[in-house]
Amino acid sequence: MPGVQALGRRFISVEFFVKPSSVIFGLGIALPVASPSLSLALAGLVLSAQGVMSATRLCAQVLPPRACPGRGMTIAPVFSVHVAIHSEPPEIVIATLDSLRRQTWPVPDFEVIVIDNNTSDPALWRPVERYCASTGRPFRFFHRMNVRGAKAGALNIALRRSRPDATHVVTVDADYRVCRDFLRIAADALAATGADYLQFPQAYVAEDSAGRGVERELEEYFSFDARQADGAKAVLLTGTLSVVAKAAIEAAGGWSGSTATEDAELGVRLCARGFTGRYVDRVVGRGMLPLSLRDLERQRYRWASGNLRTLLLHGGGLVSGRGGLSASRRIAIGSQLAAWLNLSLIPAGLLIGSLLSREAHPALLALCGISLFVSLIENLARVSLHKGSLAMPGIAVPAMACRLALAPSAARATIDALFSRSQGFAVTSKAVHRRRALPLPVDQMVCFAFGLLVLPLAFAAGPPAVLGALVLLLPLPASLFTARDLGRYQLSVLRSAPEAIR
Repeated sequence: MPGVQALGRRFISVEFFVKPSSVIFGLGIALPVASPSLSLALAGLVLSAQGVMSATRLCAQVLPPRACPGRGMTIAPVFSVHVAIHSEPPEIVIATLDSLRRQTWPVPDFEVIVIDNNTSDPALWRPVERYCASTGRPFRFFHRMNVRGAKAGALNIALRRSRPDATHVVTVDADYRVCRDFLRIAADALAATGADYLQFPQAYVAEDSAGRGVERELEEYFSFDARQADGAKAVLLTGTLSVVAKAAIEAAGGWSGSTATEDAELGVRLCARGFTGRYVDRVVGRGMLPLSLRDLERQRYRWASGNLRTLLLHGGGLVSGRGGLSASRRIAIGSQLAAWLNLSLIPAGLLIGSLLSREAHPALLALCGISLFVSLIENLARVSLHKGSLAMPGIAVPAMACRLALAPSAARATIDALFSRSQGFAVTSKAVHRRRALPLPVDQMVCFAFGLLVLPLAFAAGPPAVLGALVLLLPLPASLFTARDLGRYQLSVLRSAPEAIR
């Protein structure tokens, strides 16, 4: 039935039914009937875990960092800029390379390595190869097939190809146009901080008000988590606009494809080996926002699942303090890795099952309702209170809608990462379309349907159950609002860069 299969791929991914998160959600609905006592214990465990994550973030904000001396710089850096690409629109990549070509940093002191991995269509990578060949120094282009480890594998190839005298590796995403002084600013920051690696904030091109809410939601990580981690000199890498001492990367063993967030995972290993990382709160480049809700969801899924796998991979060392990591650095690392985690899928399933059974223990309904409500309030507070967003409702409301729209993806990713070792790496599409078939927000629709189903029952069960049921209703309207906002953003990109249409 190819027609039905095509329809499924277009609107409803079959992954919805086979992922561990779907199984856990279904079991959660059935568990209150099968084992009320186990349900109660599980709900209490989830609420406790939420408390631990909130406490970790609070400690990261208030704990004084231990002095961690930098090594300083005695020579001017030589930068090896690495741009890893896979099936990217060539005109977008070339615009990024053009911004690197215009750097004010002396050409003899930097190179740009463009590494295309696993792109099967020559029409996508050949124009980039021709651009690098025609521009000449400092550009070098490599195309490789059968690269393992996704972006991490490509970056390791670039690392091996970097010039012998390079002191620092700089990673730039394919769609980031950096300012002319980017490398000079990086050199000044290295000299001022004495850090082994730097992370600049990710920012986005926005021609008008379209996408501002999504941009503010994404900015929250840098304005809170990265800024707090800077005090402990334990900032994790975020994949683009990162500047890392080449010797530090090599000492840590290079990039690893063991998680979907190879950048954060490398940051943990750098910290564990005693290297120091700083956050430089200055916008030096802007990229493109995800162009659809589905792209945004995939990005959030990758961040949440990859960071949780990284946390599980290195959690033993973070808890025990192996390697001499101070308490403030361990807490800062844990806070950053937990930034996208969401445990709401479990209490949501238990609440639905409890209300449908009509025989649930009042304590179970209270725990589930409170857990969902606490998660809602914490997420909304994080995106609405930083940098005075509350005083700008035109930005705060779309930002909160974006966070709510992405809650199901983060919840799925959290459970999937707990119960599955396999992690794919989905590249966020940069191709702009005049007309794009928008997949249905299936997760949000399921939440909304269950919320409507149990809401009348919740009124009879008490206020916590009502709050929990109302929380289930919110992601769908939030996702429709965010999808419309991203649609407007895509139109603004089309108006400003019509050559990017594919």
